[in-house]
Amino acid sequence: MTPPKTWLNVGAGPAGSGLRPPGLGGPDWREIRLDADPAVQPDVLAPAHDLSSIADAQIDAVFSSHCIEHLYLDQAVPALREWRRVLKPDGFLLLVCPDLQAAAEMVAQDRLFEVAYAGIRPYDIIFSHQGLVAQGRAQGHHFMEHKSGYTLSSLRALVNEAGYAVHAAMRLRPRFELWLLACPSEQSEDTLKALAGKHFLIPR
Repeated sequence: MTPPKTWLNVGAGPAGSGLRPPGLGGPDWREIRLDADPAVQPDVLAPAHDLSSIADAQIDAVFSSHCIEHLYLDQAVPALREWRRVLKPDGFLLLVCPDLQAAAEMVAQDRLFEVAYAGIRPYDIIFSHQGLVAQGRAQGHHFMEHKSGYTLSSLRALVNEAGYAVHAAMRLRPRFELWLLACPSEQSEDTLKALAGKHFLIPR
């Protein structure tokens, strides 16, 4: 029997919470939860930009949903390099973060506090979800504060700087999100398209 592949959920939060990536569920995959907050009882307690407790080339997929914007800009490339380091040569990174450009378009229309999607306002996208920030402050931490933000082109530039061989990315406008898939080694265009088609959350 083939052992399940492993996907590392970076910034996982409490077990079972948050976005679940398409194609990484079921018996073929085993989740490893990584988080800097001990209160959520992660499998690996570590900040997103320091995965030194995980050996090289051990992980089949790294998934990071709404985590990279909680790092300072100077931590982003080190984090991306760490995520690349722990990936197997044929593995991939699936990264999701807020679309700052989409939020800015609403701000330019003087709609800072209008709902963009699912109760989220441009203010929350830029300056952090205020309810979650307040909860964190009450618990004595600042993990939920946004410390950076990205457009599609700036996120692509970070991934290139971090040394990924190939990547595909898209703006998921209904959710005001950026979705990016990157591979540590060269892959064919057909392989990249197949991975994106399987793992991107694309509205039907």
